[in-house]
Amino acid sequence: MTHLAPFESSIAERYHEETKYSEEGLRREAERQLPPDWTAPPIPFKQYDGPRILLPSDGLPIERRGGDPPISGPPTQDGSLDLARLSRILWHTNGCTRIVGVQGGGVHHFRAAPSAGGMYPTEVYVTIRDVAGVPSGIYDYQLLDHSLALVREADPTEALRAALFGHPAATSSPAAIVLTGVWKRGSFRYRERAYRRALLDTGHVLGNLTLAATDAGLTAFPVASFRDELVESLLGIDPVVEGPLVVAPLVPPEVAAGLSRVPPRCSDTVEWRHAVAQVGERVPEGSPDRLIAAVHLAGRLDADAAPVAAAAAPPSRPSPDSLRVHADAPATSWTRSEPVTDTIAARRSTRRFRREPLPRDALLSTLAFGAEAPTDALFVSELLRTYVVVLDVVGIPPGSYFYETTDAHHLVELSRGGLAREMLHLGLGQEIFANAGAVVVHTVDLTRAVQRYGDRVYRLLGLDAGHIGERLNLAALREGFGASGCGGYFDDEMNRALAIPESQAVIYITSLGTPDWSE
Repeated sequence: MTHLAPFESSIAERYHEETKYSEEGLRREAERQLPPDWTAPPIPFKQYDGPRILLPSDGLPIERRGGDPPISGPPTQDGSLDLARLSRILWHTNGCTRIVGVQGGGVHHFRAAPSAGGMYPTEVYVTIRDVAGVPSGIYDYQLLDHSLALVREADPTEALRAALFGHPAATSSPAAIVLTGVWKRGSFRYRERAYRRALLDTGHVLGNLTLAATDAGLTAFPVASFRDELVESLLGIDPVVEGPLVVAPLVPPEVAAGLSRVPPRCSDTVEWRHAVAQVGERVPEGSPDRLIAAVHLAGRLDADAAPVAAAAAPPSRPSPDSLRVHADAPATSWTRSEPVTDTIAARRSTRRFRREPLPRDALLSTLAFGAEAPTDALFVSELLRTYVVVLDVVGIPPGSYFYETTDAHHLVELSRGGLAREMLHLGLGQEIFANAGAVVVHTVDLTRAVQRYGDRVYRLLGLDAGHIGERLNLAALREGFGASGCGGYFDDEMNRALAIPESQAVIYITSLGTPDWSE
C-alpha cells in the first residue's frame, strides 16, 4: 500500500479506503507478502512481575492452583464498590472463560468477549480511588490468575479528572475501567485492517462491561472525550504501540442518573504527513502498524478540543412502494434467576450453522435488544444505520432491508430475492455465512461523520458498532440461536449487492443462525 500518496479526504476516510478488501487487492496482497509466522504469535495479554491482588472468585468458574488466597471481605449491600463486585465485573467483562489446548502444544485462553481470530487486542486496566482493601493506584487486569497487577501506586483522581476535561464522573467513582488496544496483537494477522478489528473487539468488551456493571448494581459510564496524552501517561503506554480507547468510571446508578452524556469533541483536521511524522522512526516503513498508529494519533484530543452537539442521522428515504415488514417486538430480556451474566459466561461464537430457518419473533427481539442499547453507553450511535439481510427467516421474504427504528420498528425492503450465495462470497467464503438465517450490517456516512466530529469519530464508530454487535451476540444466544461477528468482507461489493447507498461505509456485520455443534 502507498501510505504517503496525496489524498483528498480525512485521515479516517483514507485509512478506511486503504484497508478495504477486494478480490484483486487480496490477490495482490497474497502474492506480495509471506503469511504470518504462526509459530510465534504475539502474547494476547500483559504479564507483570510486581505486586498483585488476587480477586475473590466465589461464584465464578475459576480454578487456582496454589499461591496466596484471594483477598475477600463481606459484600456490600448498597451501590458502593467492593472487591467482590469489582471481581465479578472484570471477569464478565473480559475474563478467561475456558482454557483449551492447541495443536503443537500450548493453550488458548478464551475470553468473555469475542475477538476476531482470537487475537484479543483489548487490554483492561483499573484505576482505583476508593475500594476497601485495595491501595489507590493503577492496575492491569491479569486474566491468567484473575488478579490485579499494580502498574503504579498513586491516587488517580486528579489525573483522571484532568484527562476527562473535569467531568464529574472522574471524581464521583471509586474506580474506573480503561480499555486500550494493543495494535501488534491484531496486525500480526490482519495487517492494516487490524485497527478496525481492535475497535470492534473493544466494543464487544465494552458491551459486556456495561451489562456486567448493571448486574452488579452499578453503572459503567463510558466517556469518549478524554485527553489521550494524560491517559497514556497515567497507564504508562506508548500510543504508537498501545492506545487508550475508552474510560468508563463505575458509579452508583443514582449518581449516573445525574451525569450528563459527554459529547464527542471535535479536533482540528490533522494533515496526513503530520500524523505520519508523529509515528516517526518508532515504526519501520512497510509495517502495518505504521498506518494504524497514524490513524489513531490523528484522533487524539488535546486541552483545546471543543465540544460539539450530537447530530441526528438523516432519515432513510426508501421507495414509496417498498415492502414494510412490521418489526416491533419486545427486546430480549433476562431474569433475576437467569441474569445476563450467565449468558456472558456461557457465550461461544458460532462457527457453523445448520440449514434451518430462524424464528421471526426471536430475530426481531434480538434486533430490538441491539437497537435499545442505552444512549449514555454509546458515543455516536445516531450516525449508525442498521441493515438486515434476510436469508431464511420464518414469515419474512428473503432480501435486504433497512431496519427503521424511529417510532415503530420496520424492516423496509431494499431488494428482494435470495442472497445466500452472494453473502457467502461477500464474507470471503467464511463458513459463518453458509446456512445463516440472517446477517445484520452496520454502516455510516463516514464523510459526514468526520465533518461533524473530526478524525476521532472513526474510533467511536467502531466502538459503538462492536458494542451493539455484542448485544446482538448475547441476545441471539438467549433466544436460542447463534451469532458470529465478522470484520472481514468485500467492502464496496457489499453496498452494491445489498442495495445499500454508496455513501454508507460498512463498519461491521453479524451473522445469525441455528448453531451446528456437530464437530
